Amino acid sequence: MIAFYQKLKELRRAKNITQEQLAGYLCVSAQAVSRWECGTACPDISMLPQIAGFFEITVDELLSVNEQEKRREIDTLVAETSSQIDHNITEEPIRRLRDGLNRYPNNDRLLCTLMYALYAASEDAVFCAAHDAEILSIADRILTYSEDHRCRDEARRLLFRHYCDTERKSEAQIIAQDMPLCETCLEVNLYWGLDGEERLSHLKDRISRDMQYLTWDIWAYSVHADLPPEEKQELEQLYQKIEMMVNEKFA
Repeated sequence: MIAFYQKLKELRRAKNITQEQLAGYLCVSAQAVSRWECGTACPDISMLPQIAGFFEITVDELLSVNEQEKRREIDTLVAETSSQIDHNITEEPIRRLRDGLNRYPNNDRLLCTLMYALYAASEDAVFCAAHDAEILSIADRILTYSEDHRCRDEARRLLFRHYCDTERKSEAQIIAQDMPLCETCLEVNLYWGLDGEERLSHLKDRISRDMQYLTWDIWAYSVHADLPPEEKQELEQLYQKIEMMVNEKFA
């Protein structure tokens, strides 16, 4: 699949116009068009219809999109980079996701996964300072333009955590007001739409997940509470016992 920056360059040359002329039509600088054609930056998503209209093609044609191929490529990239991030690998996922966004500018899922990678990398104080502005920018883009409610919810979650981690609790509380309630989430309500083995399988998954949350809460309480050593040990034994029981019954 041809990348966006290559497609733009081909279209401009086929129309026999300069970067300056294209920039004038789009009301941007010639340097901006140059960066787009070099693949070092992408136009804002709101500009794509205007660019496509100038060349008298559709936005999909501008992006050289085959929808099935696009979906498969994005699914694979999101799954692979998310797995890497979960294993504390962030530098390569950030690079790969940036490459993906050069091919599919402003794709919600890729932006959201890049935000996750930047947030994960920001556990290091130096990275945190370097990535702060980009994390906030991506969150703003997703919350302003995205119609994918899952990406919007994930962007809120990551932004909330980022604000908490960087001692901006008042901003975090504002974000929290728009976060979905547990009672309205899919995992809690899907039970009512299932029957038979599907319902049982869903319940087993939910029990396992709920117990993971419970054991994490017990662990966090034991870490933060001012408890004598013997009580901390009792709590540790409790969550280990719960984990063992869940693994035996519902794994």
